[in-house]
Amino acid sequence: MKRALLVLAIVAAVAGFGPSTASAGTECDGLIVCIPVKGPWVQVPGGGTPTYYQLSCPGRGQVIGGLDADRAGPLELSFLGTLGGPVGPGITTSRSAVFVARTTRSLASFRPLLGCIPAGGGGGRARTSYEPKRKLMAAAPVVEATIRRVKNIRLKDAPSERATYACLSGERLLAFSSVVAFRQNRPLALSALGSVRATPRRAGGRVLVGVRSGITRPPGVRVELQIHAVCVRGPS
Repeated sequence: MKRALLVLAIVAAVAGFGPSTASAGTECDGLIVCIPVKGPWVQVPGGGTPTYYQLSCPGRGQVIGGLDADRAGPLELSFLGTLGGPVGPGITTSRSAVFVARTTRSLASFRPLLGCIPAGGGGGRARTSYEPKRKLMAAAPVVEATIRRVKNIRLKDAPSERATYACLSGERLLAFSSVVAFRQNRPLALSALGSVRATPRRAGGRVLVGVRSGITRPPGVRVELQIHAVCVRGPS
């Protein structure tokens, strides 16, 4: 019986139905209490333009203690962190992390992984007890701080779809992007990964995204669109 099960496992692996080749993530390594969070498989088109994807911890009283990703294709991966010392949860990271990806191929994908830990509050940086005596003057005008606003949309099973997003009242749109992601355990074949394409553009003060789905879109797989609007405070 054991030999028969072994033969079936080998046949399934050769046929492409075996478990994913993605290794276990290290997002919870070294953390005593950790909640692992798996994101979807994020589509990364080739070229110099980076792909941005935001993943959050499930609870309000949690911060990110570790990050990792499963890769499908050659990728350069990093995340946007906050400056401050020491580097650590609640200072460098908060409840959400924005992953930044680039690929040298025409198309690749990754699945972001978070290790979330309980914390008092949602992260951020506390005031230090040391106050410097000398105040440094900026040599150039201070650049306005930006606010990244993110919207997730579940796409319909339709050939085409449109979505819009905008900054809040009292803010203006500085930059924008969009990304397509697939909710399934295994990485997708390239034909399925490229079956849904999203094209963002500016329409006045809003982000307008057109989505097109091809015949190779995998049936029964949840497909999501994430829109990023980088905003600054001030009149549009």
